[in-house]
Amino acid sequence: MRQQYQRRQRPHHWVLLSILLVILVILITGAYMVNKATKPLSQNQAYAESVAKKSGHLTSTSQFYWTNLDTTYYTVAGKNKANQDVYAIVPKTGKDVTVLKKSAGLSRNTVLQQVWNKNPKKVLSAAMCVFNGKPAWQVSYLNQSGKLCYITFQYSNGKVLQQISNI
Repeated sequence: MRQQYQRRQRPHHWVLLSILLVILVILITGAYMVNKATKPLSQNQAYAESVAKKSGHLTSTSQFYWTNLDTTYYTVAGKNKANQDVYAIVPKTGKDVTVLKKSAGLSRNTVLQQVWNKNPKKVLSAAMCVFNGKPAWQVSYLNQSGKLCYITFQYSNGKVLQQISNI
């Protein structure tokens, strides 16, 4: 009888070990997929920060934005050598980096507040870009009917430069 009892216990041991192995494989696969999915964002952020530090003379960085309506722009917020808060707008090409003092224009929160006044269902993104040669905030959001909308505000004064609705 003792041998029968031990034989019954072994299958439970293997079942538990198999379940743990399946869970481990799922966790490793999930971690790999998350890493693979976020790799382009991390690479673009590292690229933009490198260009901003070299061309824009930033000494430190604090935030990263990415916009891609007509042209891809990466924006890095940080501090320059004079310890001033600045934005460095980096085109995908890495050429013609635009550096702006944060105090010279609208803050991201001010722009977002103007968009929230339109009563959107959800704000998707808000990032700096260059629009028709002028620094601008580009915001994408979903209106109350769930349609995609874009609005572009001039950085210096908040003037609406472009509005695309109900896409």
